[in-house]
Amino acid sequence: MIRFTTLTRAALAATCALPFAAGAALAEYPERPITAIVPFPAGGSTDLMGRAAAQEFTRILGVDMPVTNVGGGAGTVGTAQIARARADGYTIGVIPAAPLINQPHMRDTPYSIDDFDYICKLFHSPQALALSPESEFSSLAEVVDYARENPGELTYGSPGPGSLPHLAMEVFLDETGVEIEHVPFQGDGPGVTALMGNHIDMYMAIFSNVGQYELDAVAIFAEDRVDAAPDLPTSIEEGFETTASWWGGIFAPAGLPDDVRVTLEDACAQVAESDDFQETLARFGSFAAYLDSDGVRAEVDEGSRVNGAILERVLD
Repeated sequence: MIRFTTLTRAALAATCALPFAAGAALAEYPERPITAIVPFPAGGSTDLMGRAAAQEFTRILGVDMPVTNVGGGAGTVGTAQIARARADGYTIGVIPAAPLINQPHMRDTPYSIDDFDYICKLFHSPQALALSPESEFSSLAEVVDYARENPGELTYGSPGPGSLPHLAMEVFLDETGVEIEHVPFQGDGPGVTALMGNHIDMYMAIFSNVGQYELDAVAIFAEDRVDAAPDLPTSIEEGFETTASWWGGIFAPAGLPDDVRVTLEDACAQVAESDDFQETLARFGSFAAYLDSDGVRAEVDEGSRVNGAILERVLD
């Protein structure tokens, strides 16, 4: 008859528990929902892109990806929250370029471009100038001619100071030499609402908003027309040089474990290739625009250099 002492029983229990402990330690990522922070209010272009992407990430990774909107500071409040999050892969950000490449040149942001792991570039959209419902302008040239004769009378909105639409409009005003007053908002949602209520004369809009809200645009700031609005002329066709686009992607707090980062990078590539994702973006005149982690980091670095110089010139 074998007698088990207390010490023996403890040793056996520890031995039997080893496989379970090892299994827990090796649990594959992700094993619970991943929060996607969008650093702008609900209803705007970034929110639309974020929710479309989250739906595909959910399908690919097999866990829910709820979207949390954290607006304010032209995107810097939510972007800072992403940078401060635990680097475990359970908080990521869907960030447009401006909070990364523009805002640090305008204010002391509580983050730098080195505070993120770069997952991928995911979406791109040209910008367009949308008019209020009561506007009598029928072309971009008419807007410029009126502004030249009536400096400071017209107003235009943007999703915030230093946002890509704001910067693009200021470059256009610099090109044309006209004066139109800037009215900043905390995101596209409030800005488009003000436009539709005739509180501002025009809004520099991501083209996805033109389609989503059925805005009346006079021109798209691109070299080529878009299939979603084939009758909308480009700024080039109207005789101007300024072109402008808006883009963004998936970013995470710096320091992700290698396996987590690789999982997110692989999933991001699959999202960009998804027919459903591409069709959703195309309905609003946006496009999937994939770059891997190295590619999007290089684009952020270059954008920060170029836009920093432009901001110094147009906002001096």
